[in-house]
Amino acid sequence: MFKRHFNLAVFLSLGWLANTALAGEITFYAHENMQGREVTLREAVSNFNDIGFNDRASSMVVSSGRWEVCQHAEFRGDCRVVEPGEYPNLFNLGNQISSVREVQGRRGGWRDDERRNDRRDDGAPVVLFDATNLRGRPLQLRSDVADLSEMNFNDATQSIVIEEGNWEFCVHRDFGGECRVMGPGQYRNLDRNFYRSITSVRRARDGGYGGRDRDRDYGRRDGIELFSQAGFRGDRLPVRDEMRTLAGVNFNDRAGSVIVYSGQWEFCQHADFGGQCVVFGPGRYDRLGNLDNQISSVRRVR
Repeated sequence: MFKRHFNLAVFLSLGWLANTALAGEITFYAHENMQGREVTLREAVSNFNDIGFNDRASSMVVSSGRWEVCQHAEFRGDCRVVEPGEYPNLFNLGNQISSVREVQGRRGGWRDDERRNDRRDDGAPVVLFDATNLRGRPLQLRSDVADLSEMNFNDATQSIVIEEGNWEFCVHRDFGGECRVMGPGQYRNLDRNFYRSITSVRRARDGGYGGRDRDRDYGRRDGIELFSQAGFRGDRLPVRDEMRTLAGVNFNDRAGSVIVYSGQWEFCQHADFGGQCVVFGPGRYDRLGNLDNQISSVRRVR
């Protein structure tokens, strides 16, 4: 009898320890940047339909614990393990989360490799990572790569470190599609246009894009140039100074692509820099996403 009670006591104690070991907290928000309706969870939810939040989460805060968030109910589909921190947007899992549970291990998370620095060769001028915040699997680059699929890294990049030089990152192979030049620094969270979308990389020469005759003025010209169609086609509008409204030059809500020759420029949806605004650095933007045919004011911010 004593042995049976002892075993029961041990079982209950182990159960209590397991529950205390998994005592995390995670909060989901209906909008990006931790805005909108929120729901806080302290235990697993196998189907967000049960809490009226299916496919609604756009940002989250992990207060404690390590959580697995999944695209489908019953922890199926694309799943990521996330650690404590703020996640102002969820990228490819935004508005697609249907189940979540706290876990003790890791499996392909946004922040899944704290030993990154142990494996990184500081001699590489560029290092790509397949997770945000310079974590995950690294890829060291010392020369141009026309197709990252040959290195099993196509559309995988989520953050970047550039140790030296200016580098051009493009969304298509052979340096096609939308491209952007980035200088030395840490890029811990790529924007939507380049998040898991980079296919080719090369060093930018003469301050601009290597090997493109039509871009030979890049880095030597000031300001920006707006185009009325995607792919740098249609009417053109060079801009060198702040413009509080593009209506006066007959270019309001017309821009379909942009080249930034120098500086950091802010592009806004409404006149007087109102509405949604996005800052672009030097580079070629052959499509403007949410700002396509919606730009009404521009100004240099740096």
